[in-house]
Amino acid sequence: MVLFGVNGAGKSTLLNILSTRFRPRKGSYTINGKEAWEDPEWSRNQLISIGHYSHLYGHLTPVENLQFFADLRDLQLSEAKIKEAVEAVGLKRFMRRPVRGFSAGMRKRVALARVLLASPSLLLLDEPYTALDVHGVQWLNGILADYLKQGGTMIMATHDPDRVAALSHIPMRMSEGKLIADTLNHGYSEEEELQVC
Repeated sequence: MVLFGVNGAGKSTLLNILSTRFRPRKGSYTINGKEAWEDPEWSRNQLISIGHYSHLYGHLTPVENLQFFADLRDLQLSEAKIKEAVEAVGLKRFMRRPVRGFSAGMRKRVALARVLLASPSLLLLDEPYTALDVHGVQWLNGILADYLKQGGTMIMATHDPDRVAALSHIPMRMSEGKLIADTLNHGYSEEEELQVC
């Protein structure tokens, strides 16, 4: 699902609720059949959320950042597997450099390498195309297309429908905190609201 809407429409708030950063005032939702707030820590381990900030440690290399992530998730991964993920995101030459000197686009690539390592059930992306050049957009769409083909579920917030057009997705519009079905592709009336949580 891809969420479109103006700034302040509620896209980031919805993603924060789904990631269990914010608790909803009402309603509930499930991840893999389990109510998300029954065990928030378990829920967080079922998903990866990538927002405007990459949440990397600047003094660590990409390999060290990803090893730290793997340890937090209790993923038993060899250093070779982690290096493979760094290579897959196009950062082989920078594997041993601290990420503090990386551009925003490079840091985003390191953050997205987590998806390759963890294969999460749910992937939440808030404006993932920010700071990516044309090549980076194509690369990201390739990673996301592979993730979706393998049965993953993605919810993305973006202002850029052209960049996401290559992906198979359900477009949704958000307005004042409410989801409204895409009227062009799915035939819903403009005011019809969907219950998704």
